[in-house]
Amino acid sequence: MPEDKIAKLNRLLLEKYQTQVMFTANARQDYKSFSAGKRQDILKLIIKQAEKGALLKPDGNANRCEGALHEYAKIKSKSLNLRVIYKPVKLDTGIVRMDIIAIGPRDDLQVYKMAIKRITGEEK
Repeated sequence: MPEDKIAKLNRLLLEKYQTQVMFTANARQDYKSFSAGKRQDILKLIIKQAEKGALLKPDGNANRCEGALHEYAKIKSKSLNLRVIYKPVKLDTGIVRMDIIAIGPRDDLQVYKMAIKRITGEEK
């Protein structure tokens, strides 16, 4: 993902929603694997979640993942057949950081399996 797109996204999110987005190297690769149109849709999903509240419920409006990913949130899109997994972190400055760790298909819980491998260090 071009750095200018990340910078532009972060400027918008910080200004409007006091939220910042960080992509791990793996999540960046996930993002790049999609077509330009789908990438735009992924960014829209992230913006929409920031607008609703990126923190986990009840502090925000994010849906919590289960099991090993209980500290992580998910953004689901049935129409795009996508899930985005991120860790919401509230910084001392009041800004909420969304650490995106995985972006993938809704099929057979695949994105959750990828995310677990990434946080346990099994996937580099």
